[in-house]
Amino acid sequence: MVKMNNLVKPTKALKYSDIYLDFINGKETVKTFYPAKSLVDVASQLDGVHYDRRRLISILTKQNREYGASEKTFENIEKLKNESTVCLFSGQQAGLFGGPFLIVIKALAIVKAARQYSKQLNCSVIPVFWIAGDDHDFEEVNHTFVLNNKAEAIKISYDTPPLIRSSTSEIILSDSSELKKAKASLKQVLGETDFTDNLYQMIDATYTDRDTFVSAFGKLMASLISQYGLILFSPGDKEAKRMAVDFFRDIVEKQDELHEYLIDTNNRIKQLGYHLQVDKKENATHLFYNLDGRKPVLREGDKFFVDEKIFTKDELLKCIEMHPEDFSPDVMTRPILQSYLFPVVSQKGGASEIAYLAQVNRLFDLFGLVAPFYKARPSATIVEKKYEKIIDEYKIEFEDIIKDIEQVINKILMETFPEDIEMRLYELRKHIESHFDDFKSTTLKFDTSLESFARQTYGKIDYALKTFEGKVFSAHKKKSKETRERIYRLWHALYPHRNFQERSVNICYFLSKYGFDFIDFLYNKIDCEQKEHQLISFSEYDS
Repeated sequence: MVKMNNLVKPTKALKYSDIYLDFINGKETVKTFYPAKSLVDVASQLDGVHYDRRRLISILTKQNREYGASEKTFENIEKLKNESTVCLFSGQQAGLFGGPFLIVIKALAIVKAARQYSKQLNCSVIPVFWIAGDDHDFEEVNHTFVLNNKAEAIKISYDTPPLIRSSTSEIILSDSSELKKAKASLKQVLGETDFTDNLYQMIDATYTDRDTFVSAFGKLMASLISQYGLILFSPGDKEAKRMAVDFFRDIVEKQDELHEYLIDTNNRIKQLGYHLQVDKKENATHLFYNLDGRKPVLREGDKFFVDEKIFTKDELLKCIEMHPEDFSPDVMTRPILQSYLFPVVSQKGGASEIAYLAQVNRLFDLFGLVAPFYKARPSATIVEKKYEKIIDEYKIEFEDIIKDIEQVINKILMETFPEDIEMRLYELRKHIESHFDDFKSTTLKFDTSLESFARQTYGKIDYALKTFEGKVFSAHKKKSKETRERIYRLWHALYPHRNFQERSVNICYFLSKYGFDFIDFLYNKIDCEQKEHQLISFSEYDS
């Protein structure tokens, strides 16, 4: 077992914001920004609210069938027929080859939590993962990282951007040579193991030059997690956009109130000493329009702009009515759209999500919707056995790793090797020399001819001592180098890029080493309600 503490308390040193820390600690100062009181409270408010469940079932069934989801997923989708069924959400961008490892943690957490909440609320709670397919940030999804045999995080990327700035649900991985190169890089870094044949077959089957970033991501996630009943949803779906027509219209119609709500909330957040996670320009409408690429709709007075193109309000509303598939929310209105489409009882979010959700919660009232009960998602670091050994041997705590790693190394070297080794060796030589001279001067007087032989003898002794000293320092240097390399390897593996492992390392790294049973292991080990960072030991893992 890992000797370090298996839970790490969130702190500012770990790059958590003040507002998030106060949120998880239940501080009164932040409660006003998160109006939902409990799961039970939200579920009761949702009772009787109408949702077009038939259309939702149709959309979810179509999408998840395309992703190759399991029967368990479709059983969960069918539960939406019951008016009392509610949804638990999490989500993320569609990163290359599944993106950072935290995506799998998020997905497993809502699957596990949905089962608990179903019992708590005495109704069906289904887990839905929102694939952020409307996002257009190519540089955010086109790469991922895997650890090599030195525990260095190696970047794997697909480097052919779209010709125009498009939503990731529309960016096709059409450059087959670039996609092939990305797969080859992945295989080169991970190498060949007992499990890589199946892994590489899955990657080849899910990431093809006919797929978009979203469809490939959906297929991979379905392959890994749909066995637990996870439902995947991409808002880029045309039918989903058609369902959202009135919501998009409301964003345009309620611009004055929307800005008033956001400005007031942002001011209150800043007055309490918190920073704004999202800072938008005053002329932002919080709506995007796909007009030769996904572009923000801006407003000045009663006019709306997309690049150089000008719209009146009526013209923009007509565009929404005619082509809703060309519109999408921004980061501030996306959570509102989620609750507009789905009966959302809760959402699990990371530190950044929870921070920006504080800014938008008043908008639920503006759009006549029920605000979800937000919960912190779990986070975790996987500690493999070889790193457990290093941790045990040197008595390292995770909090040590996130600080100055050189201080950790120096402390270990001082504890492992005598600090005054050079002085002690010098004193040893002087001690032997002194005693030899004393012996020579007091004992060899009876025959002065022995003086020359004595000098020769001491010369050999001194040479042997210097050789020994050289060996000691050589071993010291070698051991120091080995220790330094081991600690740095530990640091790279558990805190790559000076950040949590889950935020960089791709799930393929673990699947290549431990097989697909690793997902079951992780599902069983993750505490879906834990607010502290979890260190998951591999001592209990048996593939």
